[in-house]
Parts: sequence; C-alpha cells; structure tokens
Amino acid sequence: MEHELPKAYNWKEHEDEIYRRWEASGYFSPEVCVEKGVTKNDAPVFSIMMPPPNVTGVLHLGHAMEDTLMDIVTRFHRLRGERTLCLPGTDHSAVATQARVERDLIESGKYKNPRQELGREKLLGIIRAFAEESKTVILAQIRKMGLSCDWDRLAYTFDEKRSKAVNEVFQRMFKDGLIYRGHRVVNWSVLGQSTCSDDELEYTTETTTLYTFRYSKDFPFPIASTRPETKLGDTAVAVHPDDSRYQQYVGKEYTVDVGATDPIKIKIITDPTVDPAFGTGAVGVTPAHSVVDFEMYEKQKAKGEPIELVSVIGQDGKMSRQAGSTYAGFTVNEARAKFVLYLRSQNLIEKEETITHNVAMSDRFHDVVEIIPMTQWFVNVNKEIPGRGKSLKDFLREAVTTGHNNDATQKVDIVPERFHKSYLSWIDHLRDWCISRQIWWGHRIPVWYCLACKREAYIFALEKPEKCARCGGQDFVQDEDTLDTWFSSGLWTFSTLGWPDETKDLLTFHPTTFMQMGYEILFFWMARMILMSTYLLDEIPFRTAYIHGILRNEEGKKFSKSNKVVADPFEFIEKFGCDALRLSLILGVTPGNDSRFYLEKIEGTRNFVNKLWNISRFILSHDGIANGNLSVLQEKDQTLADRWILSRFHELTREVTSHLERYEFSPAIEKIRDFTWGDFADWYLEIAKIEGDKIEILAFILKNLLILAHPFIPFVTEVIYQGLPENLKTKEFLMIERWPEMHEYKHDKTVFGDFDLLQEIITTIRNIRSEHKVPENQKIPVTVFTHERHDLISSSQEMIKKLAKIEPLEIRSGSGAVENSVEKIVHGIEFFIPQSSLAQSIDPMKLRKEANELKSYIENQKKKLANAEFIARAPAQVVETEQQKLKSAEEKLEKLEGQK
Repeated sequence: MEHELPKAYNWKEHEDEIYRRWEASGYFSPEVCVEKGVTKNDAPVFSIMMPPPNVTGVLHLGHAMEDTLMDIVTRFHRLRGERTLCLPGTDHSAVATQARVERDLIESGKYKNPRQELGREKLLGIIRAFAEESKTVILAQIRKMGLSCDWDRLAYTFDEKRSKAVNEVFQRMFKDGLIYRGHRVVNWSVLGQSTCSDDELEYTTETTTLYTFRYSKDFPFPIASTRPETKLGDTAVAVHPDDSRYQQYVGKEYTVDVGATDPIKIKIITDPTVDPAFGTGAVGVTPAHSVVDFEMYEKQKAKGEPIELVSVIGQDGKMSRQAGSTYAGFTVNEARAKFVLYLRSQNLIEKEETITHNVAMSDRFHDVVEIIPMTQWFVNVNKEIPGRGKSLKDFLREAVTTGHNNDATQKVDIVPERFHKSYLSWIDHLRDWCISRQIWWGHRIPVWYCLACKREAYIFALEKPEKCARCGGQDFVQDEDTLDTWFSSGLWTFSTLGWPDETKDLLTFHPTTFMQMGYEILFFWMARMILMSTYLLDEIPFRTAYIHGILRNEEGKKFSKSNKVVADPFEFIEKFGCDALRLSLILGVTPGNDSRFYLEKIEGTRNFVNKLWNISRFILSHDGIANGNLSVLQEKDQTLADRWILSRFHELTREVTSHLERYEFSPAIEKIRDFTWGDFADWYLEIAKIEGDKIEILAFILKNLLILAHPFIPFVTEVIYQGLPENLKTKEFLMIERWPEMHEYKHDKTVFGDFDLLQEIITTIRNIRSEHKVPENQKIPVTVFTHERHDLISSSQEMIKKLAKIEPLEIRSGSGAVENSVEKIVHGIEFFIPQSSLAQSIDPMKLRKEANELKSYIENQKKKLANAEFIARAPAQVVETEQQKLKSAEEKLEKLEGQK
C-alpha cells in the first residue's frame, strides 16, 4: 500500500531532508507560516530572539536543551496560527573567545604571550578566523536540533548592523552623561589582564587564616584581616558610629610603622555599615583594594573629610612601589608571609583563627580577582536621565514590579516567580557598570584622545577626528579598550530587528513575547536587556523571561565549553535521533531547577519515538483510512470505548495547551507520552481490534496527536504526517497545521467512571494471571457477580474476555460465592477464578500474609471509628466512607479465610 510506513523508523534517512524542505518552504518566516502558507496580517504576533551562543567552539548539550525549549514554544505558537518569529544569531563573546584562542595558541607551544608576540591585528585575524569557523559549526548544530528559526534574519553581535547599534547607544548614553570615564576600583583578572564585572565572578570556598593584630605597639586597638598584605594600603579604620568602645578615637589620625619603607597614616572614621559584633568591631579600610572600602572613601570625600587612596597591588598582581621597597615586587602571597613574619617578630598578632571564606575568581580566566583602582569607562546607573526623571536603576526595578513607567502592560513576567526576589536584591546592590575591557576582540570604544593634550582631551567619534577642540591638535589615538560583551548583547531584542532604524520588524515584533536563559546569566543578560530597552525604546524587551536551570552530566558537573565538560549533541543524534535527544533533555525539567542527562534517559525516549512510529504504522496500514476525513469526525453511534478515548483526548488537548501556555514543558510531553503509550496504544488500539470499525476515530486521533507532539518531536511527527493519505500528493507540512480544538460533543466526562472500572477489572485479572504464572496463550474461566453494575459488565463482556484472556465468562446478578476459587473484589463486583485453572496452587503463606494485613487494617479502622473526637469533627460523608471501607475489608477477610 502506498501509505504504509516502513517497519522501522530510521531517522538518518529523514531528518536532514525534512529540515531542508522546511527551510526551503519559507514557513520559518512569520510572513508566510500563518495558515498553510496564507498570510494573515492581522494574526497575533509571537516573537522570540534566540539567546545567541558564544562562538567559542561547538555547542554542548546545555545549548541543545535551550534550543529544544525555544523550538517547542515557537512551533506551538506557529501551530496556533500566530505570526511567529524565532530569530537566530550568535555572539562574538569578546572575553571568552579571545581567552579561548590565546589559551589554544599557548598550549600549541608556538607562543608564550600571543598578544605581545603577534600584535593587535595579527591576533585579531586569528580570532576572527576561529570565530567564523566556530559560527559555521554552531549554525549547523542548531539546524540539526530542528530549530525552526527564520534564517533570513540571522544576526551576529559583531556584524555591521549590530556595530552600528552599539555605537549609537554609546553616543546617546555619552550625551546623556550616563557613560563616563572615571577612576574607581574594579575587578581585575591578572591572568587575563582585563577588568571583569561583578557578574563575571565565580566564587570558590577556601580555608584561610584570620589574623587579629595591631598596626604597631602604640596603636590603641586591634583589627582583623585575612589579607594582611593589603593593610599596607590602609588609610583608615572604620567603626560603627554608636560603638562606645571607640568614640574617644574617632577623628584622630595615627602614623604607624608597619615595617615598610615609610610609615602609613591611619584615620579613625565612622560608618554605619560596620558590624560591631564582627571581629573586633574595627575594620581596616583599604580604599584601593575593596569595593566596600572604596565606597567609604567616597563618602568621606563627599563629607569634606577625605582619606587617602593608596594602591599597593599592581596590575601584574605584585606589590607596587607604594607598598614600600620592603615589599615591592613580591607576589601577594609572598608579601603576606613576609608581613605576617614581621607582625610576629614585633608581637603584634593577638590571635590567629582558621576560617573558610569565599574567594572571587574570573569566570573566564579562572584566576583570583584583585580589586584595584583604575581609570575605566562606566555606565552610571544612579544618575537621573535627562528629561526622564528616573535613573537606569529605576527602570530596572519598575520593569518587574509596577511595569515600565508604571504601566502594568509593560511588565516583565519572570518564570519561576522566585527569581523576582533575587533580581530585585541584585538591583539594590547594583553599582556603576564598568564597560571597558582590556582585550582586542570586541567593539572598540569609539573615543579618541588628543596626543597634544596628553590624552586629557577626548571625543566620541566613529572615525579619527580632524582637529582637537581644546588645543587644535590633529594627532589622535583611539581608546585601546573594547566594550563589555554584554553592552552589545544587551541590545539583542531590538538590534536584531533593525534598530536604530524604525523598521517594520521593530514595530511588529517588539517587545518580544518570550525570552529564555539559565539563571546563571539572569543579571549578566536579562537585566542589561531590560536596561537598554527601557532606556532606548521606552518599553520592555520581552513580556516573559523563562529561567531554566543548568543541565549537568551524571556526576553533577555543568556542561561548559570553558570547563571542558562537553558532550556533542551530534553524537547523540547520530546514535538515537534528534527527537529522542530533544525529549531526553526536557523530561523532568522544571523552571529554575537543574537537571541531569544520562544515557538511560535517551534510550527511554528513543523507545517512545519508536512506539509512536509503530502505532502510526498499524493505523496507516488499514485499508479504510484513505476514505476518511481526518479533520472532522462523522456523527454516528459510538461505543463506550469510543466515547472514552475521544473524551480522554479532549482532556489531553486541554491539558497540553494549558501547560504550554504556562511554559510547563515536561508535564505537557509526559501527558502526551502517557496517553500515547497507555490510553491509545495499550487500551484503545486493542479494543479496536475487538470491536472493529474504528479507523475513522483512530485516524482522527492519530492526526491530532501528531500535532500535539510536533513541538517536542518535530521530525518523526512530520514524517508520519507526510504518510497520511490526504498529504501523499499535496506534501503539506505538519509544522503549519492547526492546533486541535476539540468540540464539546466529543467530551463526555460520564464515561470515565465506567471505563475506569472496566480497566481495573481487566488489570486485576491480568495481575492474578501474572501472580500465578498462567501461560500467555492460556485462557481462564471467570465467574462474576455484578451487583448493581450488571448492564455495564454484560455490554462489555467481549472486551473483558479478550483483554483479560477469559473463556468462558459467566455473568451473574447480585452476589454469591464459588467454592475452590480465588476471589477478587473490584468496587463491590466479585470475581471468582477456579483454583484448578491456575498454573500453580494457591500459596498458603501468601494467603496468610494477605489475611494478616487485612486484620491489621481492620483493627486500625475500628480504632479510628471508635475515636469520639474523629467522629465529632469529620464530615458525615467521610465517616460513612470509612465505615464502608471497614465493611468491605471485613467481607474480604471472611472470604479469604474461607479459601484456607
């Protein structure tokens, strides 16, 4: 038959060809994918911008999970007839990409210091070639994962259009005074020789020593520190304003000899952030090497009571000249040991304690980060924006609380909700954003310095300026630094749509509908997208931010290219197929929580894909399928099983739709899987073989089941759909079908109770057969006393006989007993199976165990019903139910005793 599927599903024969046809059809474009290729300009809009993967190598399984989640949402909304845009792209990932290339060059043995040995242009050429090669592989992997994105709109954070947007943003922020060049403390990676933002830090727990000591013998009180070497840069000691222990010292200044070349000056100041109960309650203030202490330094300056800023650690990670010749040139660890030795020699150490504390590390270079003062470029998040009356920090807070500009329709919904709290906490502690990086790969800062003015004069310009407005000089040099990667990726939702031009795409698809990301980049990326969009477009970047957890391997390690914990999705697709991989990545996943990937999981999902194929093959091999209308069921008499399966499918459609609307991916596919494997295959297909004349219902459910499953497993569902008789000639695509909308006449909730009872009866008898090891092909006689369910049992006896393998089935009204039989009671209906028909005799030990369990249950039930407090408080219906349970148990025990 021309519509018969092959015996086995071979994904290798279909996946690449199906994707090629999808892409060639143009249906990935929102302009033509609305309803079987017919554009509807008034259709609702759904848009999502692909979180752009870093061009630092191939994608791993964590990216594959993101692609799967994104494609599920995209295909679901496309099937609902919406103008659906999923826009693909990649990120140049400045620090990560340069770090990766430099590391590879060093490991090759050809270079020790690639920057010094190659120079800017040659190194950039190598990085650019690496990025392009990586990008090619990544885009191929995205296609391999089946992501239905509009490739005609492909974007790159470092292409010409995005560069134009970056420069435009810099110019606007510069003009508004939000971008400034200032001397502040920054996070400094010694290994990477670049700044890091607070969000680019990782923390590791280390054991260290907390030293309590005095600066000198004549200093009035001790302080405590885990880094004594930084105390060479102390310029103050801070105490709480209300701490009576130190009031007599506040405002005084001490000159102390710490064994360095020159003495240091320590001023006693107050600050409300000092905890009197921690340590000695007195904190050595090192403004040059602590963010908190630098804030104290600025407060003192604002009060007109300045303290000094002394930097004793240099960019090379060694002690500077300001630390004195005794320590200059030593590493921080060497200086620490040397200074502690001096303190001991002077009997200045009062206590040494072993403690654990968090140490900040660079997430890209994996070295301990130093806090040092540098002149850098910053975004001021607290400054009032000219003409707006609010700061960037205000915009960040409003977007997830009251809505941007207090407009509830301009509010970002974070899923799961618990991340609202951590987001708002981050905003409360947000400092000015350092946006300059001392690397070469990235958007170069569009600022030029006048050499005649010794770089004191600078000007924003995309090209080299002709003349200095200050001195008339014509010699300029561009700032060597590049912009933080997140400065460009923060524009992603609208730079991809043509901004700063007011394009049709921008007007149609922004704000975007949905954005997804791992919780580890919640502040890296989500906050910066909100900041940029609210400032530049005066609207939020997306309506829903879905925060997923981290995918980990069996050992709990994060899949990460930088950490070299990588599993190539290509390998799993080659062995199991893309659909099986997609399912394995989302089953069990819940918003915001980590999940693990292991081989057994994908083996199980492959089995489900094969099960769906086999079900479809059975249905499509039926001769009568070519005559039916698979979209509409004809009105005709239906059996209990027909009404049950249609009602179950009605509920399935409603539940799956609801789950997907709430971005509950795993529950949606779990229900599809359970329905397919259980209700449809194990029950209704088997009943169809008994009752006959079911092809119309089978085909109707199959077609709509394929639509429900398509967002999750697009390839196998598309291949099966192509085999439906109505599509053999038209070659129509499942990806632009209509999402099922079940009608009320197909939904009859009253059938559930009756059919559930029949299922329990059949399952109970199957269990008896299994317990007694009755051969598969052997039928057993059963006598049933139906009580008040006589009509149901009688009308369904053929189903019961065939599915439970009974012959004969004797149906009697009322109640009764059959000697020398095994008895089972299902909701008051009694079943008796002659002992002689069972493959093995009844086990007395088993009967005794069952009887003892019943006796224990009866005793507990009697105690409950004898409890006056329970009877008084419990509703009458509950009491009646418990009494009925007791009666049923006593009756069952009585009959069980009779079998001994």
